[in-house]
Amino acid sequence: MKALVRNTLVLLATVLAAASLIPLIPTEWWAVRLLDFPRLPFAVGSLVVGLALFPFLKGSPRSTLPALGLATLALAVNAWILWPYRPAGGMRVDACPAERRLSVLIANVQFGNRNATPLVEAVAREEPDLFLAMETDAWWDEALKPVLASMPHALQRITGSYYGIHFFSRLPLVNGGIRDLGGQDTPAVVTGVTLRSGEVIDFIGLHPKPPQPWQSARGRDAQLYAAASVLRERVEPGVLAGDLNATPWEIAVERMARLSGLIDPRRGYGYVATWNAHSSWLRWPLDQVLHEGGFATVSIERLDAFGSDHFPYLVRLCRRTGKIPMTSVQRSAEDVATANAVLAAAGTTERLQSR
Repeated sequence: MKALVRNTLVLLATVLAAASLIPLIPTEWWAVRLLDFPRLPFAVGSLVVGLALFPFLKGSPRSTLPALGLATLALAVNAWILWPYRPAGGMRVDACPAERRLSVLIANVQFGNRNATPLVEAVAREEPDLFLAMETDAWWDEALKPVLASMPHALQRITGSYYGIHFFSRLPLVNGGIRDLGGQDTPAVVTGVTLRSGEVIDFIGLHPKPPQPWQSARGRDAQLYAAASVLRERVEPGVLAGDLNATPWEIAVERMARLSGLIDPRRGYGYVATWNAHSSWLRWPLDQVLHEGGFATVSIERLDAFGSDHFPYLVRLCRRTGKIPMTSVQRSAEDVATANAVLAAAGTTERLQSR
């Protein structure tokens, strides 16, 4: 029995190490990209397995020591990747004039979910400036109509599939519309938003296709890079939000952020998992609100579940005044070339410029 436990722990250490290292490979295979999601469970599992191996060191060092090394390696890799998402303060502001505040609430309602009342009540209670709902259909179009009373500026497209999208704004929109970015048939919101200060910012709301292990991630990545291209073409500061079907530390998301100058307010504030609301331990942050330089974070909050497999995600930002420092991450020619290759392979004419 003791040998069986030891061998099981050795196998688990090997599997966890492999699962932690494989996603470092820059590939579009969904089967590989999916392993980027459960970084926190991998880290916790590696710690537990490593501690469980210690009692076997004395009696079976030849098999236990390498397994302990693998568990330690897995823990170190995942801790290194997750370290920026620890609660460390971030670029937070405690006071922000009302006219410079911008709150963004996003919620993947889950296609087929018919429990709208808690979400509508949350919108009324939190009073966000912008509200993006994804996986909506004709039923949700009717259920969300009460939101229009306080958020009359709206855009929507009902697809009859998982990619329906509704966008509501308390603030006036400028040249708003629904676009298919990256050559994908997944509608995205692209619009200007007039802040209470009179300044116009850009907003992109998107929901790329979810992971399918037997497919390529190219379609998702193309939409992310196309969104980066749109933001770089515009002079106004931008905000990007949505269920990206990717974690913040994934290769494609980090490349998109470098290309567009986007900042993740989660960095320094905590993990804030938004999926899966139906599980107490398999959870990771798929819903994201990113912003360009010139914003600071007032607060980040995961709201209560409402029947969907996603929690609503609320981010309150402050448009900063004065001289705005440039982002420290500069886009490279390699990032531009990689993104353009993905866009070309996806069959879209959108391209990023090397400037």
